[in-house]
Amino acid sequence: MKQYISEDRAIYEDEYHGLFSRRLAKWAISLMEVKDPSSGQMKPISTRSVDDVVEILTANGVKLPDEYIYTAWYLYHMAIADYPKTLKTDEQRALYVEETILDPDGYPSNVLACFEAKMCNAEIPIYWERML
Repeated sequence: MKQYISEDRAIYEDEYHGLFSRRLAKWAISLMEVKDPSSGQMKPISTRSVDDVVEILTANGVKLPDEYIYTAWYLYHMAIADYPKTLKTDEQRALYVEETILDPDGYPSNVLACFEAKMCNAEIPIYWERML
């Protein structure tokens, strides 16, 4: 089945090969929330810089090719937002990032594809021209 892809999405794909750009990761992270256990209300997650996340990954023995840095940045924050009970420590989050990106039967673009599906389901448009 052939899928329609906008011209801007196609340009993004050509440039980033199914991985997160800095702009896309920053925007995606800005949307993330976690449920506050005391109030039950959703609240924005606490974020870390790219350099902080690289330091966390390195401290936990995770070495990824440079092209994955923004995908890793996104995944680290997704671990905080989506798995707060399971992935509680930086070590657990670092290993989650590593295993997700280096999944032997996965594809480099899986993380971005899942993010796109989430945005589609939430009816949040991705303005690809802004993510380049």
